[in-house]
Amino acid sequence: MAAILDEASDLNVMDVCGGDEVTAAVRRWAPEVLVAALPASSDRVTLMMGALQNLGCPPKTVLLIPDTEGHVACEALRGGAAAVLCPDGDPETLRNTISAVAAGNRVFTSTAIASLVGALDRAALPPDVHARAKALTAREAEVCTMLAAGLSNAEIGRSLLLSPATIKDHLSVIYGKLGTRNRVETAVLADRLGLSGCGPAVGTVERYRQAAAS
Repeated sequence: MAAILDEASDLNVMDVCGGDEVTAAVRRWAPEVLVAALPASSDRVTLMMGALQNLGCPPKTVLLIPDTEGHVACEALRGGAAAVLCPDGDPETLRNTISAVAAGNRVFTSTAIASLVGALDRAALPPDVHARAKALTAREAEVCTMLAAGLSNAEIGRSLLLSPATIKDHLSVIYGKLGTRNRVETAVLADRLGLSGCGPAVGTVERYRQAAAS
């Protein structure tokens, strides 16, 4: 990374250090911009940004975090990061981002922005909507997630090894708890509540297929 940055005539690499040495290096050099590569961990991001904020006058921080972890990038944004990039991005993007951050701009990946927008959208929902969503059982939340992902009753039933009639019963309860009238309203609300991912369903479907094949 230092070699990449040294190729830019307007950038001066002051130090290269490990994670445990970051705050000491910042105190020593008082850099304008700090570039740090972190794993996809909300805890690590929170710890890093908290330590920098405790310095009183932290540098503008560019974090390199896997783009697939939008919620982690969003946590970095909340913690005060000036930019969040993919660690495997091209060198020119990194150099341009550092220059943009030094000039007072902020740069984020598309997943970080989408995650932030989703969080803001959920925060805008009335408190009673969140209360109704919390009343869903784990199974009902799973069914709701699959519904929001576009699966039919039959597909949801196959994924969960349940009959379509049982899924229909679950949906009736879900409609009552969420105060929705049909599948479309429920899917839209589930998306706003952050229930539109299909991660749990994918694993369950795969297990079902393996069981059927055997």
